[in-house]
Amino acid sequence: MSTIANRATQLYTEEGFCCAESVWLAFAERDNISTEDKNLGNKLSFAFCGGTGAKNLCGAAAAGALVLGNHFGRVPGEPRNEELPKYTKALIDSFEEQYGYTTCLELKPDAESSVSKQVCKGYVAFIATQLERLLEERPDETGEEERANCT
Repeated sequence: MSTIANRATQLYTEEGFCCAESVWLAFAERDNISTEDKNLGNKLSFAFCGGTGAKNLCGAAAAGALVLGNHFGRVPGEPRNEELPKYTKALIDSFEEQYGYTTCLELKPDAESSVSKQVCKGYVAFIATQLERLLEERPDETGEEERANCT
């Protein structure tokens, strides 16, 4: 398991953060995001916990999209980065290929929280690993074409 996946799972299993917060915080730490931005991102990622509270899109996967938005999103007044949807789709598609589903309703067992925690730990690690791969594929400053492929 990669260092970033280890950190994300540690945040999830040992430090009391939900799946989405754990993914966001691991990458915020890695990217040396300011405390203010890290805290804001954590507040935003908390909304994704438990499949946005309604067992919809896996919180870890949703936070992965948030991390990608931090890297490829735009600020008001700037043009859209057309690569963001491609990277987000690659992330979510790889998750669905790996697990067959993307929603907590299908992914998370209806069991005691310790069982759910162990199962979801794998989702957190998978998303962190896939994000790391995607971010490593970013084009360099020479303009090389990027490959949004998680597999």
